[in-house]
Amino acid sequence: MIILVFEFPGAAVILSKTSPSLRTDKAKVFLYSLLLMKSPELILEPDNHPGNCWPFPGSQGHVFIKLSMPVIPRAVTMAHVSGTAFHGESISGAPKDFTVYGFKEEHEEQGTFLGQFTFLAALNPSQTFQLK
Repeated sequence: MIILVFEFPGAAVILSKTSPSLRTDKAKVFLYSLLLMKSPELILEPDNHPGNCWPFPGSQGHVFIKLSMPVIPRAVTMAHVSGTAFHGESISGAPKDFTVYGFKEEHEEQGTFLGQFTFLAALNPSQTFQLK
C-alpha cells in the first residue's frame, strides 16, 4: 500500500526542528494586507506549480515531518515543477542531494539512516528513491 505524506492524516512539520523559511521580498505573499511567509508545510501539499514552494536560506536545509502513527517507509518521492513550466528559465533552485532519517520518537537526537540520494530535476520532475 502506498501512502503519500500529503494524504497521510495527521502529518505535520515540526517547525522547531526544521530550517527557517527564507525571508525576502520574493518569499512574501500579501493576503488582505497581512504579510505571510511561505511555510515548510507547503511540502506536504500535492500542488506542484511554479511559486508554490518552500524557500529556505542557503544551499542546505532540513525538515522534520511527524506522522500520526508508526510506519515502515520503503521509498520517498521528491517532486519539483518541471523545467518546461518555467518557460526555459533555470530550475537550479530544485533540491539536489538529500538524506533521509527515520525517528521513532520526536525527541530523539539522531535517527536511523534510511538513505542518501541525488534528485536530478532536469532528468525527471518526480523521482522515487528506495529506502534501506
